[in-house]
Amino acid sequence: QRSVAVVLLFVVCVALVESTLVTLRNDVPRRDVDGHILDAHDGCLTKFNNTYYIYGTVYEKCHQPGPICNGQCGYYPNTFSLYTSPDLLNWKLISTNIVPEFTKDNNHIPYWMPNVSYNKRTQTYVMIFWSGHYGFINSNVPVATSKSPFGPFIVQNPITMQGGKIISSTINFFTDLDTGKGYVRYNTRDSPLRHVVEELTDDWLQTTGKFSTFFIKNNYPWYEGGGMFKNYETKTFYIQMGSDCCFCQWGASGKVFYAKDPIGAWTEQPVDTNPCSNNHVPNWPLVVNGSINPCSPNNAYGMNFTVPAQQFNVAVLPDASGKKHHYIYYGERSRSAPDGLKAHNYQAWVPLSFDEQHHIKAMNFPPYFKIDV
Repeated sequence: QRSVAVVLLFVVCVALVESTLVTLRNDVPRRDVDGHILDAHDGCLTKFNNTYYIYGTVYEKCHQPGPICNGQCGYYPNTFSLYTSPDLLNWKLISTNIVPEFTKDNNHIPYWMPNVSYNKRTQTYVMIFWSGHYGFINSNVPVATSKSPFGPFIVQNPITMQGGKIISSTINFFTDLDTGKGYVRYNTRDSPLRHVVEELTDDWLQTTGKFSTFFIKNNYPWYEGGGMFKNYETKTFYIQMGSDCCFCQWGASGKVFYAKDPIGAWTEQPVDTNPCSNNHVPNWPLVVNGSINPCSPNNAYGMNFTVPAQQFNVAVLPDASGKKHHYIYYGERSRSAPDGLKAHNYQAWVPLSFDEQHHIKAMNFPPYFKIDV
């Protein structure tokens, strides 16, 4: 009996050592180990081996003068930064310019939305991002590669997408951990305005030409942003995206589509996951452009969405067991910094949960939450 007790005690101790419960906060800015606010926006949160990585856009320390963008603050001169952490709490700045080529023209070309994944076949880190060289101009998607997650990333030939002629405002990069396949989700500017998932070749540097158009809408809101991900427990693919606007302080909605095959048929989830505060329904008939707050059409500074953020991703992180995953909404909160600097804007990290029908439940906006890592 004594030996059994010792074994059980050993097992419990090992479990305690291997599992750490961390508290992630939305009510205070995330800071690095030197005390500086993280300047990494509209990008991605991922994990390679035993380290967490945030790739994001470095915003100039400027002030956005109103509730939406002004075409300057947050546009130029953007670079991409990288922070790493062993535990999602203690972040270290690695670089504020992991794609050095941007400094050649970022005074007049905007760069946003770095998404990075590791290709096991080629042993290469691949970054898909948005560039003013191609966005609103043609169907090219920019790509950069590195043999190290720390960069530097070298810009490669762009990928010419086949599902549209002009790519619009947002790009998202998803890779399936089960199959190793890569996909780009994008919205188009050529008519009919549509949302597309397109499959990449095994090296993730070209398109296979296979794509699925999962949503078409020609009147405002057209929808944008968001994240594509896979629930590895139910083997279901999701796209969560929001109503479109430009750095709007009220945030965006949370429209969801799901499928069993990324290039197959997608189904729209009946319930939006990010209603206005207090479960109010957005007043869409009065919203004719991105300068109008859907939750308060007559007052841009009125009611916000429940999560007052524009979504750019869903982070899929393994739990402490390594057998299940956390699914975390990843969004940007414009005009949220107490000092008003765009570089200090808060992010919104919100744990997603699913109902018995595998639908994503409507989100709340917790000031903090705990996960095991």
